[in-house]
Amino acid sequence: MIDPVSTVGVPLESIGPVGSLESAAGAQPPTADFATWLAQQVDDVNTKIAQADTQVRELAVGTNTNIHQVMISLEKAHLSLELVMQVRNKVLEAYQNMMQMQV
Repeated sequence: MIDPVSTVGVPLESIGPVGSLESAAGAQPPTADFATWLAQQVDDVNTKIAQADTQVRELAVGTNTNIHQVMISLEKAHLSLELVMQVRNKVLEAYQNMMQMQV
Protein backbone atom coordinates (compact mmCIF):
# COMPACT_ATOMS: atom_id res chain seq x y z
CA MET A 1 0.00 0.00 0.00
CA ILE A 2 1.20 3.54 -0.77
CA ASP A 3 1.56 5.93 2.16
CA PRO A 4 0.00 9.40 1.84
CA VAL A 5 2.34 12.27 1.02
CA SER A 6 3.69 14.02 4.10
CA THR A 7 6.51 16.35 5.00
CA VAL A 8 8.92 14.99 7.60
CA GLY A 9 6.23 13.04 9.37
CA VAL A 10 3.70 15.90 9.45
CA PRO A 11 0.49 15.25 7.50
CA LEU A 12 -0.20 17.82 4.77
CA GLU A 13 -3.66 18.56 6.17
CA SER A 14 -2.12 20.14 9.29
CA ILE A 15 0.08 22.56 7.31
CA GLY A 16 -2.77 24.74 6.04
CA PRO A 17 -3.38 26.46 2.72
CA VAL A 18 -0.33 27.11 0.57
CA GLY A 19 -1.18 30.58 -0.70
CA SER A 20 -2.36 31.99 2.59
CA LEU A 21 -0.50 35.15 3.62
CA GLU A 22 -2.23 35.19 6.98
CA SER A 23 -0.73 31.84 7.95
CA ALA A 24 2.84 33.02 7.46
CA ALA A 25 4.43 34.19 10.69
CA GLY A 26 4.77 37.96 10.59
CA ALA A 27 4.23 38.21 6.84
CA GLN A 28 2.68 41.48 5.68
CA PRO A 29 0.87 41.79 2.35
CA PRO A 30 2.70 43.97 -0.16
CA THR A 31 1.56 47.59 -0.03
CA ALA A 32 3.63 49.13 -2.84
CA ASP A 33 3.28 48.61 -6.54
CA PHE A 34 6.05 47.70 -8.96
CA ALA A 35 6.74 51.29 -10.05
CA THR A 36 7.28 52.37 -6.45
CA TRP A 37 9.60 49.41 -5.81
CA LEU A 38 11.60 50.13 -8.95
CA ALA A 39 11.94 53.83 -8.11
CA GLN A 40 13.09 52.89 -4.60
CA GLN A 41 15.67 50.46 -6.00
CA VAL A 42 17.01 53.06 -8.44
CA ASP A 43 17.38 55.55 -5.59
CA ASP A 44 19.09 52.88 -3.48
CA VAL A 45 21.52 52.10 -6.30
CA ASN A 46 22.28 55.79 -6.74
CA THR A 47 22.98 56.12 -3.00
CA LYS A 48 25.26 53.07 -2.97
CA ILE A 49 27.20 54.33 -5.99
CA ALA A 50 27.62 57.76 -4.39
CA GLN A 51 28.83 56.18 -1.12
CA ALA A 52 31.29 53.95 -2.96
CA ASP A 53 32.55 56.91 -4.97
CA THR A 54 33.08 58.93 -1.79
CA GLN A 55 34.99 56.06 -0.18
CA VAL A 56 37.20 55.65 -3.26
CA ARG A 57 37.99 59.36 -3.21
CA GLU A 58 38.83 59.18 0.51
CA LEU A 59 41.06 56.18 -0.15
CA ALA A 60 42.86 58.02 -2.95
CA VAL A 61 43.44 61.07 -0.74
CA GLY A 62 44.56 58.94 2.19
CA THR A 63 41.86 59.76 4.74
CA ASN A 64 40.36 56.28 4.49
CA THR A 65 42.80 53.39 4.78
CA ASN A 66 40.26 50.55 5.01
CA ILE A 67 40.49 49.13 1.50
CA HIS A 68 38.35 46.14 2.42
CA GLN A 69 35.37 48.34 3.26
CA VAL A 70 35.87 50.30 0.05
CA MET A 71 35.87 47.13 -2.03
CA ILE A 72 32.77 45.83 -0.24
CA SER A 73 30.96 49.11 -0.95
CA LEU A 74 31.99 48.97 -4.60
CA GLU A 75 30.76 45.40 -4.95
CA LYS A 76 27.43 46.21 -3.25
CA ALA A 77 26.93 49.09 -5.67
CA HIS A 78 27.84 46.88 -8.62
CA LEU A 79 25.48 44.07 -7.59
CA SER A 80 22.62 46.51 -6.94
CA LEU A 81 23.10 48.03 -10.38
CA GLU A 82 23.18 44.59 -11.99
CA LEU A 83 19.92 43.66 -10.25
CA VAL A 84 18.13 46.77 -11.49
CA MET A 85 19.49 46.25 -15.00
CA GLN A 86 18.30 42.63 -15.08
CA VAL A 87 14.83 43.65 -13.87
CA ARG A 88 14.72 46.33 -16.57
CA ASN A 89 15.78 43.81 -19.21
CA LYS A 90 13.09 41.34 -18.13
CA VAL A 91 10.41 44.04 -18.17
CA LEU A 92 11.45 45.14 -21.67
CA GLU A 93 11.51 41.54 -22.86
CA ALA A 94 8.00 40.96 -21.49
CA TYR A 95 6.78 44.17 -23.14
CA GLN A 96 8.27 43.14 -26.48
CA ASN A 97 6.65 39.70 -26.20
CA MET A 98 3.28 41.30 -25.51
CA MET A 99 3.66 43.65 -28.47
CA GLN A 100 4.40 40.70 -30.79
CA MET A 101 1.22 38.87 -29.75
CA GLN A 102 -1.48 38.76 -32.36
CA VAL A 103 -4.98 39.63 -31.33
